[in-house]
Amino acid sequence: MSIHPSAIVSENAKIGANITVGPFAIIEDDVVIGDDCRIDASAQVLNGSRIGNNCRIGSGALVSADPHYKGFDESISSGVALGNNNLIREYVTLHRSIEPGENTVIGNDNFLMNGAHVGHDCVIGNDNTFANNVLLGGHVIVGDYCFFGGAAVFHQFVRVGNYVMAQGMAGVSLDIPHYVIIAGVNSVAGINAVGLKRAGLSIEARKGIKEGYRRIYRGSETLEEILEGTESEELLEEVANFYDFFREKSKKGVLIRSQ
Repeated sequence: MSIHPSAIVSENAKIGANITVGPFAIIEDDVVIGDDCRIDASAQVLNGSRIGNNCRIGSGALVSADPHYKGFDESISSGVALGNNNLIREYVTLHRSIEPGENTVIGNDNFLMNGAHVGHDCVIGNDNTFANNVLLGGHVIVGDYCFFGGAAVFHQFVRVGNYVMAQGMAGVSLDIPHYVIIAGVNSVAGINAVGLKRAGLSIEARKGIKEGYRRIYRGSETLEEILEGTESEELLEEVANFYDFFREKSKKGVLIRSQ
């Protein structure tokens, strides 16, 4: 364990083996950090932080900071839970839940670049990459294997599926289904074909996803007609997941036509 003399580390914090803590970093009382983690200079790991193994918290980053929520009761106990192998770079802000006893959740193997923000009560899956200054409002749900370009912005309560790519400066205020590319404001630019191929999805799965995209975004049938028609079809799991996203409950509505 290597802790810089200028760092402030509570004796009540639970810290694993082989931890490095840089200059002027702060680790508060109600904090749990796993093994092989690195807390860089001036990072703040605040009460309610739960960090898995092999994570890096970059310089100036804030973990479990108070949410941007009017009327928030700062006295409640809530937090941010990170899984393993997360790379959180400089000045990233991860806000704690607004609900007592609840967490903002980030899974495993995520890479959040400089200045990214994850609002309160978000749930982030695994193997996602958020480029510089990506912003997620409160209660956003993100699946796995997504890539969000620089300064892409997601409205609160939005759901984002797996393997979604958002171009830089994209604006999203509706739910985004699995496998698509987002550009501009609420505009679907196509299937993330390169990402799906790199991920190892079979040719049959990729063809089925492409057909599903064509039916929903380029066809003449209503969404209700399409979903009803697929109920009796034998679909590969990845293709069924694409259609099922449209069946799930949505607070914002699903983007089914480019704006």
